[in-house]
Formats: sequence, C-alpha cells, structure tokens
Amino acid sequence: MKFLLVCSCGPLHEFRLPELDSIATLYNFPITYLDGSRDTSRPFIIIDLPSEKEARLLGSRAISVKHIWHYWAHATTYEELHPKIRDCKELWSPLALSRSTSWKFQVSAHGRTIPSPVQRDVIESFDYMEFLGDIDLKNPDVTIGVFEEYASGEARMERGRELNECRGVWMGRKICDTRRHLMDVFDLKKRSYIGNTSMEAEVSLLMANQALASEGKVCYDPFAGTGSMLLTASAFGAYSFGSDIDGRQMRGKKTSIATSAAQYHIAPLLLDCCSFDLTQHPFRTGELFDAIVTDPPYGVRAGAKRLGRAEGRRAVEPTLVKGREGEGFHHQFPDYIPPSVPWEMTSVINSLLTFSLFLLKPGGRLVFFLPTNNAEYADVDIPSIPGLKLISNSSQDFGKWARRLITMEKLQGGWEDVVEGLDRGVEREGMEGLEERLERLAVEGEGEGAEAEERRRKPGHAEFRQWYFEQNEKKVERKVEAEGNKKRWEEGRRKEEQGEGEEKV
Repeated sequence: MKFLLVCSCGPLHEFRLPELDSIATLYNFPITYLDGSRDTSRPFIIIDLPSEKEARLLGSRAISVKHIWHYWAHATTYEELHPKIRDCKELWSPLALSRSTSWKFQVSAHGRTIPSPVQRDVIESFDYMEFLGDIDLKNPDVTIGVFEEYASGEARMERGRELNECRGVWMGRKICDTRRHLMDVFDLKKRSYIGNTSMEAEVSLLMANQALASEGKVCYDPFAGTGSMLLTASAFGAYSFGSDIDGRQMRGKKTSIATSAAQYHIAPLLLDCCSFDLTQHPFRTGELFDAIVTDPPYGVRAGAKRLGRAEGRRAVEPTLVKGREGEGFHHQFPDYIPPSVPWEMTSVINSLLTFSLFLLKPGGRLVFFLPTNNAEYADVDIPSIPGLKLISNSSQDFGKWARRLITMEKLQGGWEDVVEGLDRGVEREGMEGLEERLERLAVEGEGEGAEAEERRRKPGHAEFRQWYFEQNEKKVERKVEAEGNKKRWEEGRRKEEQGEGEEKV
C-alpha cells in the first residue's frame, strides 16, 4: 500500500528519513521511498508499506511527520488530478457508497493560506465522488484530504516578485495522526525543572527514536545535564539512567530530574542518576546498555570538563578541616567539588566511542551530536571506528557551524582490538591514543595510503569551543566597527548641516 506522509519542514528536516528508517527497524517492517520522496526540503513523502498496520505503527512513534494518509493520487494541477481520482475509483468508491460511513473533506496548503470560499470551491469540484453518508466535522469515520504545495521562503522570490504557482496537489484518506503532540507535552516551558543546557523537546524526541528506545530496553546518557534525553527515552517505554560530572544540574535546588520524571508519570522507568566523570566511570561489566544517547558539551553553552588539575597546579593532600573532623577528610565533604580541567572536543568524542564499544550490547545504538565548523567539515570527520557502523548523519545548520546528529550501531564483533588494553573502554594517561591505535591497526591491516593521510587531517570539530568564541569575538569587533563608522558619519552629516545653516543666515 502507498501512503502519503505530511511532514514538518523546519530546520530539522534532515532528521526525517533517519527517524522513519529507525522506526521501521524498531518494528521490523520494510519501508520504500517512491521517486522524489527523499527530498526532505518538501513537505510530502510517498512511501510503500506492507499494510495499514505498519502505517499506524509508524504514526505511533513519528515526530517529524504530522499525519499519515492512504495515498490516492497527486498531480501538478487540479485539471490533472481529477482524471487520476476517477481512475482510482476502487480506493474510495466503497467508502462513498456506504450510507453508514460519516465523512469530512478538508483542504489545506503548505506555503500559503487558502481562503474559505476557495476551499469550498475545491471541495465542490469533487462532487462526482457522491458520498452518501452523513457529514461529520468533529468525529468522522473517514477524512479525505487535499493538499496544495507552494514554494516557501526564498524559493518564492524571483527577480523581486513573489511566485504563487502551485507545485503540486495531493489527495488521500487519513489513517492517523502521529506523536508530534509530544513536542508540546515535553515543552521546556512546561517542565518543572529547567537548566541552562536543556535540550529542546523535538530534538530529544527524535534522538530517542533513532536510539530505538522502547519497552524493556535500557538507555544511558553519560552527559545527562537536566535529563531531557532520559525523559523522552522513558516516554517511549525504555528504562533510563544518567550521569554527569556536575551533579548540581541533576539534583537541582528545588526540583530535579526525578521531579520531572514524576510530572510525566515515568518515575518507575528512571533507574537513577549518578555524579561521576566519564573517564573515571564505575562500571566494571561491559555490554550493559541497549542505547547510549547524549549531547556532549561542546562549548556553545557549556564546555566539556574532566577530573584533573591544570599543569603546574599544586596537588592538595587529603586534609582534616578544623571543626569538621567528624566529616572525614576535606574531599569527602558533601559540598566538595573536585578540580577539573577543560576537555578538548576530539578527545571527548574518542572517549565516547571507545566507552560505547565497552558498554553497548551488540546491536545497540550510539546517538550523539557532533559540532562542526562548516568551512572545514568533510565527511571523513565523522568518526570511523571498527565495530561501530554508521547509520545516519543529519545536520542542523546554524550558519558558520552546524551540529550533526550521528547514529551508530555496535556490531557483533570486529571491535576487540580497538579497546584492547584500555581500562573499561577509557584511555588513561600514558596509553596509546585512539588515533594512534586506529593508525596502527590500519597500517597492520591495509597499509598506508590516501585514506590514512585523510584520517590524519584535523577534523571540523577539533578545538571547536576555541573556534566558536573566536568567531563571536570577530562578530563583536565588526559590530563595534560598524557602530563607530555610523557615529562618524552622523557627526559629519551634523556638521555639514550646521555649516549650511550658518551660510544661509
């Protein structure tokens, strides 16, 4: 059966196909995209599914799709559409001839608002369908939809005039709505606890879908922050566990992640949240989690840190503090915050990869954001590591930089050499680094070459935090310079007008 998906075309349009593929993988059914449906800049997709059952399963999870319709036909104009609808009479005739079937007809458009009189004219142009049942605008048995597509944004403008030509007309029968309403449910403004690094609801829901979060699975976020990914993973039935080097965000002052979990009635699915450094994690047994889904701190709102002291700083030995001897040594105090040092982005990603190889079950997924400098980004920047298969790479563009949602799947084998000698999947001081290890394995396996040289290039996410703030400083400098030029121009103009006035006098 063919189905029409009416989708959102916002800044996350590249996340659409990976999400749909992930849902199909989760429920184990095939999905086929018909010609032109891989163009995510357009709002409509035509797919082929085994039956209506699979379409409803898709709707039970999808966030980037608004509605799912049984596809009847589409054309460039209504003159071309009407003959096609007459030709597929077997799809709608049984519904039209049933007097016990109530129905509703709706007309809408993407990129334009259709006035009510025009909608009525469109509906009346299909009078040959002759539905015999009652009209029910609130709870109909059948909803028939007609969708017009117009170019939006910059695509509407050509040589300074707006183009109103219709790009296509689509028609079908409504199957179901999707779970897109969860964006409103998990809206940060409605959440009981909000921190300065909370992930927006739509993104965290899309990440949970790509992580295949579902009942009986366990999802882990090693950079939990305020727990957005934990909440959305559990909203789909998965158990969730989080950790962070800074426990203050998870605990909160008045409310916490646990408070948010209770608000959404998923508290039994939140296993716990613990405070520890990823590089000093306490897990002694590997292959615990079905998914690791996270947003590493890359410096835009908060920089990544790990435990340690800056080079040259004096180490402070455990000390008994006068008046607090009963609490033990100073580093055992409840309010003690251990020293930390900045953690460079490349090292963060490398540690996340090897850590995931240790903790993920075979077939488990790693879903994380990778920040990139658009001017220096290349596909080779996406981590390539034995044992982790790349599933998708979707970009959310912010101009000079972007964050890429990377989804990887752990294979059954082939990763043992990568983590051999590492301490529970984590590189320690003095150990062979991941780049050197992969370089050595490549030399031992396939030898030197262009691929090895490409791997040695500096990736687009290297030293991202430093690059990001340098760009902001340059932006501020340009703004100050522009304001100075404006003031000088205004001062010159004022003096010129004053001189002209004195001359007239």
